[in-house]
Amino acid sequence: MINYLLRRLIYLIVFLISPIFIFFVLILSKIIIIRILPIISQRIGHFAGNTEMRICKKKSSISQKNLDIFFFENKISNTFLEKKWREKLVIFPQVILFPLYYLLKRLSIFFPVFKKHVVTEISLNSRDYENFIDKYEPSISFSEKEIKLGFEYLEKFGLKKNDKFVCFIVRDKKYLKHNFPEVDFSKWNYRDYNIDDFILAAEELTKLGYFVFRMGKISEKRLNTNNNMIIDYSFSDIKSDFLDIFLGANCEFCLSTDVGYDHIPYIFRRPLASITDPISLMKFSSKKFLNIFSLYYSKTEKKYLTLNQIFNSNLAYFNSSQDLYDAKIKIINPGPNEIKDFVIEMVNYIKNDFKLNEVDENLNKQFFEVYDQNIQSEKFVNFFQTKANTKIKKLHGEYYGKISPSFLNKLIL
Repeated sequence: MINYLLRRLIYLIVFLISPIFIFFVLILSKIIIIRILPIISQRIGHFAGNTEMRICKKKSSISQKNLDIFFFENKISNTFLEKKWREKLVIFPQVILFPLYYLLKRLSIFFPVFKKHVVTEISLNSRDYENFIDKYEPSISFSEKEIKLGFEYLEKFGLKKNDKFVCFIVRDKKYLKHNFPEVDFSKWNYRDYNIDDFILAAEELTKLGYFVFRMGKISEKRLNTNNNMIIDYSFSDIKSDFLDIFLGANCEFCLSTDVGYDHIPYIFRRPLASITDPISLMKFSSKKFLNIFSLYYSKTEKKYLTLNQIFNSNLAYFNSSQDLYDAKIKIINPGPNEIKDFVIEMVNYIKNDFKLNEVDENLNKQFFEVYDQNIQSEKFVNFFQTKANTKIKKLHGEYYGKISPSFLNKLIL
């Protein structure tokens, strides 16, 4: 109660002195534009991805006449990442900046002159639709002391300094249920996977000399394996916010089911092998990204849909299990053997400097001809912008990433 009252008192004081702040903001705008920006900090994906894209956006801007001041919008999902952003950005306490941000945002509705002082897109998108990942180096890095500490932890897991490792991040219900018990996330059940389906892929990677870390702050069940090179980090006693970031930043690649944590390897420019549904959200912004997705089975027609049919059925984008139920569609997730093939293909893709052979390149060319034609169509643009309430351009820029050739061989375009 005391903290709540103190916060309210500070809000009141800030509001009372805000006219002075606004006066100086307007006066100084002829020299430098002061902007206040929120950082979504309660979900690791937004905390990492949105913030990195905001920094890259500023790097790409012709005009650098801005002074950006940030505040954390919510509770902190990772304290080490908070530390690294504080080293990079000008960050003030939320209790001070939020009232000023709110006031400027309200004023901008009626007085356009204030619009340049509040930036809201950082809260909207972590997608690299301007292909920044391949253009710029990571915005944050580790100190020598932090690198030394990271390798000391790896030794505790049985790794030597030159050993390579892969991170698996597989979505289940447990994390959201634990952290946001008041919110019903059941509409996203279609995004959940069974960790048992990933054991075969992990075992195969160890045969090639890779260690595998199963990531996750909170997970439903343990990995059922006796392989010492497969580490169920999600249930580890030495798990920490620092290690969460260090592992994602230094892995050979990350196998993801399109879940927030994969934005850690993403912002550190590590390769991603991503299993993504719906298909319009696949990651293509970097040459380091390889993708597969589920097959879409029509219960009505009793057959798998082609790529064209997925778009024509308005299933290239959906945000709820109910959408699939209404369309009488069952998505068939990749099975253990397909996931195993996918990671082996990713290993070879990295070894070949993110290049495919001529046959596989032609397969991808055929896929993207159909994909791009559909995703740029007026029908899909209108549907997506209505359904997702955001602009279509925020999906993709140039297609640098690829689709797994072994997966394309099974897909009917």
